[in-house]
Formats: sequence, C-alpha cells, structure tokens
Amino acid sequence: MLADHFDTLERVHEERFEPTHGPLRRAARAAVGRFLDCGLLEHGFARVRCSECRAEFLVAFRCKGRHFCPSCHARRLAEWSVWLDEHLLAPVAHRQVVLTVPKRLRAHFVHDRRRLGLLSQVAARTLRGYVQAMLGEREAVPGLILW
Repeated sequence: MLADHFDTLERVHEERFEPTHGPLRRAARAAVGRFLDCGLLEHGFARVRCSECRAEFLVAFRCKGRHFCPSCHARRLAEWSVWLDEHLLAPVAHRQVVLTVPKRLRAHFVHDRRRLGLLSQVAARTLRGYVQAMLGEREAVPGLILW
C-alpha cells in the first residue's frame, strides 16, 4: 500500500533515484497526500439529505486528482467526455489518434513542460499535414484536442 511505502521512498529518493529521475517534485508529494486523504470521512465530508425520504448520509470529500487517483481521474474523464460531446464536438464523424512518447524519451519532457508543448505543436502540424495530404485539400484543418 502506498501509505506504507511513501515515507521510505522520500528517505531514499535523493540517493537512489535523483541522479537518474531528478528530484522528487513538490507536486508529487502533494498529490500523494491528497490521494491518501481521498474519500476518508475524517478529512472532510458533506452531509446529504434526500428531499423525498429524508434519509441522511455522509459523502467524503474527494481529492479531485488527475492521473494519480484512479477513482477521481475516472470521474473527471467521464465528466470531460460528456462536456466534449455536449458543448465542443460538432455532430460529425470523428477519429481518435493517440500519440505516445517512448519511455526512453519521457524523462526529457517530465521536468521541462515547455518541451512537451513544443512536441505537441509538432504533432499538430504533422497531423494537419497528413489530413491535408489524404484529402487532397491544402486548406483542410482538423480539429485537435491535445492533452
């Protein structure tokens, strides 16, 4: 369990992992703390009452974390996909293209978000060129969501 091992990771990280993975980021420590508190009543809750049957129950506050907390991340993705469908995407056929960064290259992007932005721009230009070539339309511009 994460709670049992994170303290150990913090103690040994500088010596064992920092030379190859960089320093343990403050954001990582914060995300772990929120994750460990996620869904626990002792860390905050709301009392909810059903207006029809008057039953009451407690709902624990969530960490609302992205990527790190599987429960909160799944909820955010579900809400985001509904929002995309209802407010952003036109009622036309869509294609999903997933581009990934090879594991050996990820270390070059994790601590330099500017590089990741530049990589996203290259990906967008490449996809636009591909769509234009496949359609034979030099003015075609695909809609992209880069995340």
